[in-house]
Amino acid sequence: MAWEKFSAAPAKGGPGKSLALPLGLSALWLGLIAAAAALTSFEEPYLPFAIAGAFVFFLRGLPSRWEVYSWLVASVVFVKIIHMPESPFWVLRVACGFAALGFGALVVLGLRVLWSAQEGREHAVARLVPALLLILFIFVSGRVLSFSGSANPYTDDAWLYASDGTFGFQPSFAVGRLLYHSLILTRCALFTYLSLPFAMAVVCAWQVPAKQRRIPWHTLAVLLLAGVAGWICYNFVPGTGPLYAFGRDFPWHPLAYRDLPSFALHKMTLDLGIPRNAMPSLHVAWAVLLLWNSRGFPLVLRAALGLFVLLTVVATLGTGQHYLVDLAASLPFALAVQGAASYLLPNRSGRGRRLLAGLALTGMWLVLVRYGVTLALKSPLIPWSLLLTSSAVTVWLEGKLMRGGDGRNAIGVAKLGGTGGSGAAAPIEMPDVRQIATRSRSKGQKAGG
Repeated sequence: MAWEKFSAAPAKGGPGKSLALPLGLSALWLGLIAAAAALTSFEEPYLPFAIAGAFVFFLRGLPSRWEVYSWLVASVVFVKIIHMPESPFWVLRVACGFAALGFGALVVLGLRVLWSAQEGREHAVARLVPALLLILFIFVSGRVLSFSGSANPYTDDAWLYASDGTFGFQPSFAVGRLLYHSLILTRCALFTYLSLPFAMAVVCAWQVPAKQRRIPWHTLAVLLLAGVAGWICYNFVPGTGPLYAFGRDFPWHPLAYRDLPSFALHKMTLDLGIPRNAMPSLHVAWAVLLLWNSRGFPLVLRAALGLFVLLTVVATLGTGQHYLVDLAASLPFALAVQGAASYLLPNRSGRGRRLLAGLALTGMWLVLVRYGVTLALKSPLIPWSLLLTSSAVTVWLEGKLMRGGDGRNAIGVAKLGGTGGSGAAAPIEMPDVRQIATRSRSKGQKAGG
């Protein structure tokens, strides 16, 4: 991609451009990125993984050899600028290492915007803007969720726990014990769960092929809408997850199914610093939306996204961040978000029905958890039938939605150079990684709270 050539002074008899403005703006850009790297506190993996996503956008633009060299040199410099965490948590350290590559990519992309000719500038903007929006998305999300505890000092974890028990056992406790006995599965699940922002960047970046000059707003809008809608839903059935609600009982001491009728349903008072972000699971909803919006991608990448969804399900349950009913509600929730966001595309045929169906099924799970535990206790067949029916209807309706006009639009954008759509900013699930890290202990060690 050619960069604009400037002369120190106008050529004799011809137009010229001064170096002063681009040099000044370049210095300002370098200063801003360096200050951001020096001032950012990396206490959780989400933000560094979001920053790391910038280098995916950079590489997707097929940079020249000298741009790659510049990126690598800048990344080495940022290794010295950023404050590496003292925490031994391996995922956090990997995320911070990736973040150095992201800062280097932001520097080169910004300079490309400032120094390229018109066409090159548009190409660079189409990559720099979504990269910055995703970083802002994660940054704002953490701050928004920090207020969720004060908004809901009491939680409905007792109802969520009892609802899970109506399936005949406690699914999150069972998967938690499975993770405890498999170090490899635990590490894979943890890395998947905490690297969600990076997966978002991969999908959004793949939708901006090398020659494309348009920002992929659709997928960015889907991600933003899911975040905002999820935060609203959190307030209907505020919950934290079995790890926080039941402490050291998780995952070793679940309540037996026969004892559920005597389990007292009452509001629980938990630390206000713990986000009330259990139902629906936005981690699962976002992972599913990334898979749905990857139509037209290479088969290998789509298979990787499918595996990402499966490992996210395992991680959300096994680390004690969610109940099974949270995941059950997240699928129709994703359908409602997909249907609503599809109104941004030209053909609106049938989207209202999908939107209403997604809202109705999501509402059904919220009502069932809060008011239908007694009904569900009559037989495990009731919650299992609802889960299978809700999931099957959701997948069927989503397939019809994408086979319609909007599906053709999404796939058509994807095939412009090999891809499709885009995302932006809202609450994200932020578990305490120090508590989750205890899940990585090898077999035979005592489990932590």
